[in-house]
Order: sequence, then C-alpha cells, then structure tokens
Amino acid sequence: MQYLVTGANGFVGSNLVKTILDNGHDVRGLIRESSNTVNLEGLEVETVLGDIRNQEEIMEACTGVDGIFHTAALYSFWAPDYREFYETNVEGTENVLQAAKTSNVDRVVFTSTASLLAHSDDGRSLPDDADQLPSDYKISKYFAERRALEFDSENDLEVLVASPTVPIGPGDYGPTPTGRLILEFLNGRMKGIVDMDFNLVDVEDVAEGHLLVMEDGKPGERYVLGNRNTSLSEVIDLLSQFTGLPKPRFRIPYHLALGAAWVDEFFEGFLLNSRPTIPISAIESTRVDERIDPTPWIEKLGLPKTPMATSLKRAVDWYVKNGYVENEGALRDDRN
Repeated sequence: MQYLVTGANGFVGSNLVKTILDNGHDVRGLIRESSNTVNLEGLEVETVLGDIRNQEEIMEACTGVDGIFHTAALYSFWAPDYREFYETNVEGTENVLQAAKTSNVDRVVFTSTASLLAHSDDGRSLPDDADQLPSDYKISKYFAERRALEFDSENDLEVLVASPTVPIGPGDYGPTPTGRLILEFLNGRMKGIVDMDFNLVDVEDVAEGHLLVMEDGKPGERYVLGNRNTSLSEVIDLLSQFTGLPKPRFRIPYHLALGAAWVDEFFEGFLLNSRPTIPISAIESTRVDERIDPTPWIEKLGLPKTPMATSLKRAVDWYVKNGYVENEGALRDDRN
C-alpha cells in the first residue's frame, strides 16, 4: 500500500512512518518547508513539502495514495495567536478530508486526542459542546474530530479516528507538553508539582495502533490508543528511581499555580510574545481527570502494551542522546 502521513516528521508521525515501513508499505510524508526532519533521517520515505492549510499543496500530496494518516496538528498549551489552532487543526483537517475525497482515497485515519473524552458525561464520547474545554488546543481538536466523523457519514470516504492518550517515547523533538515536564525534571528545574491524573502510552504502540485502525477499523468509529493510568507524581517517582535525580519537594496548590500562570502568561506571552513557562491552560488541565480504561480498544485492535517504565526509559535515553539534558553526568550510569 501507499500511504500519506501528514506531519510525518512529528512525534507520532515519525514513529508511524517507521511502523508503516516495517510492515512493508510505502510512505509519502507531508512536511512543512521549515520542519525539523531529524526523525526521518535514514528512512526510505518520499517527502513532499506542503502545509495542510494550503488546499493545493494537500491535493498534490494526496494524488495516487491508498490511504491517509492525518497526524499533523498544532499541539501546544499556547500560541502567539489563538487562531493558529483553528487554522491548523480545524481548517487543515477539512482540507485533508476534501483532498482525500477529490483524489478518491479509500481511507483516512484522523489523529485526535483521548483527552476530549474526559470532559463528557460517560468518559467514552465527545462532550456535548466545547464550552467546558480548557484550551484552544482541545477546542480545535474537538471541532476537527466532529468534522471528521460527520465527513464519514456525508461522503463516500471512510474516515476513522485514532485517539491517543498521552504518548511518551523517542522522537519527541518539539517537545510535547508532557515531554517538557519530563525535561523540567531531568534538568533540575522542577522544584514542585501540580499533580494530575492521565493515561500514558508508548508512542510506538500508538504508531502500531494507527496502522491497526487503518487495516482493521470500522469507518466512523473512534479508537482510543492508551495503556496505563497514572499520575504525574508516579511518573516523577519512576524517573527519580532510574535516573537517581531527587524528586521535587513541594506539592503546589492549584490556585497558587494558576495565579503564577496568569502572571507568567501576561509577561512572557503578552508582553514578550514568547512561550510562557507556565501556560494558563496547562494549569487548568490539571483539574481534569484524564484516566480512562482503554481495554475494549486494546482487545479489539490487539494493541501492544509496553510497560510504562520501559517507555519512560526510552524517552530519557532519546532526550539524552539528542542533547536535551543539560547535565547528563547527573544521571545515574546504570539507568538502563
């Protein structure tokens, strides 16, 4: 098969490219001209320059492919202009779907986020509306997923939704918000934590899950790609055990952290137009319990379940190898 992967250089996208290639298929990767392509080095992938916000570029990339994995997205707690979330995550998704339909592509797997489900009454479906979602990222992904599912029912195009929980592992060059927290700890800047509950999954399992959804999934359905329910405090405990680094001493009260975030976002975000150290939406997200039981989807797909400690070790090793850890000598030598 010939597959197109949007955001092929990204965290999930690059791991997906490797999985597709390992399974004997061909990959065309759509990347922006300014993209960091370190994750694609050495891979036999056809790269095409383009932006999902540009309809013509998407059309060219879709020509001749059997299926599309739409992983490209703006995943962040902050952007200089909030409209970037909607232009990329909502309008970009619409462009991909329309291009797939016009190009007679058989199937599209849209990458959403399982964090949306935490805001619904049953914890298994999208919330009724976007009013209760705490960030422009989540709101934009909410509208993108709704559009993807509507598109499946309105058009002769099979659309499936892959919803990862919180992925961790190699290739997080961004890094993602979760990766930033891990690096704060590894670099000794995490003096305290605001605890939160979530589900952690290995990014390579997420990649395998995407391919399983493409091959075996039912159109119009959502598949949660997750593994282990945990908390930030448990993750930090594990990181401390195998790196030898001390754990943060303090639990920071939510309201104190939120106040600090408002101040930080005003000065760093508004006045300096740079990424805030403590985005407001990041703190607000800690109030949401994002634990979920992914067992039904794991069993339905045959999704792998890499142990959480293994996934964290792989992530740490990758950060060290790629220069993200400022003082590698502070880490225990036998951490593997």
